[in-house]
Amino acid sequence: MDSTAPPPCPFCNIASSYPPAPFNDSEFNPTSIAPDSGPLSHVILSTEHVLAFLDIMPLTRGHVLLAPRNHYRLLGDMGVQAGQEMGKWLPIISRVVTKTVFGDDPDRHWNVVQNNGERAAQVVPHVHFHIIPRPAHGTNQRTSFAMFGRGQREELDDDEAEALARKLRLELVEEVKRIHRDEGVDLAADSVPEGSQRGKL
Repeated sequence: MDSTAPPPCPFCNIASSYPPAPFNDSEFNPTSIAPDSGPLSHVILSTEHVLAFLDIMPLTRGHVLLAPRNHYRLLGDMGVQAGQEMGKWLPIISRVVTKTVFGDDPDRHWNVVQNNGERAAQVVPHVHFHIIPRPAHGTNQRTSFAMFGRGQREELDDDEAEALARKLRLELVEEVKRIHRDEGVDLAADSVPEGSQRGKL
């Protein structure tokens, strides 16, 4: 193996292991098709263009990454269509994450962070947005959270992560239904490309 070759992109590995999957029923669960895909990924959304999955080193419970399926190193490398897909899903996944983490509490706070290049704290050279819930730390305590990847990070526990990912997927189903009902946009109809398997995976 060529030692000068760049390491494989972990987000491209996730994209190739988790094909587009429908999410319009309560049993939605993206399943890896790669026999040796490495560590389990806790995928919440897998469309033709976009993936959302739990960060393996979360800053807080519910820390989710949203990434394009195709490889773009920097945000400026993305074309209009890829940018539109990311822009469509970013507020939806933000609502899903904050509703799951905070429930009905209207006092929801979260960061959306996107880094470009090493000097800007980008670790994985594949465009991605961090959606990071910021829970309260006590009634009288004012806490300032540093952005751009700073903070205490712990390795994701697979059992807890699968339970959380399932809750996020269930909330996504409800959010997609709400969008269809209130806004007339059927996201579920566009979740998988023509010719792909529809129904549960």
